[in-house]
Amino acid sequence: MGDEESVDLVDENDSAVGESTLGDCLKGGLLHRAVAVVVSRSDGKVLLQRRSRKDHWQPGMWTLSSTGHVRKGESYEGAAGRELDEELGLRSGLVNLGKYLIPPIKEGGLTEHEWVSLFAASTDAPVRADPVEVESVEEFDARGLRTMMEGTGLTPDSSMLLGEYLRLRPRPA
Repeated sequence: MGDEESVDLVDENDSAVGESTLGDCLKGGLLHRAVAVVVSRSDGKVLLQRRSRKDHWQPGMWTLSSTGHVRKGESYEGAAGRELDEELGLRSGLVNLGKYLIPPIKEGGLTEHEWVSLFAASTDAPVRADPVEVESVEEFDARGLRTMMEGTGLTPDSSMLLGEYLRLRPRPA
């Protein structure tokens, strides 16, 4: 999503109160909507992506399988499916695990302040990562995920959301 795309501005209750560009949201720390998707494989491993080193927001850091912003008028689920396809070339059913008000995160003169809806997905399809947005994608087992959460390589919001995913994730029947 480009800095000039329109997003809904929201309040502390996630009610739309206006619109702005994504760039202005980041410059002003304006509250808006985002999505995060955690993709699991049938062997229980989870995909994490390393953000492009050319990205202006947290370049080169690890994040969840797919993340992104909700466009103006778009649903959380629609944005999650779109981002998963755009970033990793994957399509999968999505399970909504919850919605979280992320405290403002400041970096390099920008402030990310979001309501994030967390989704789980499961697929063994091959990844076709977008080379503009994604540096690399790796599969992690539970031990590797916990190591990532204890280190400094994950974005701060991803660490919190990954903990929620591990607590709430769908279990095979």
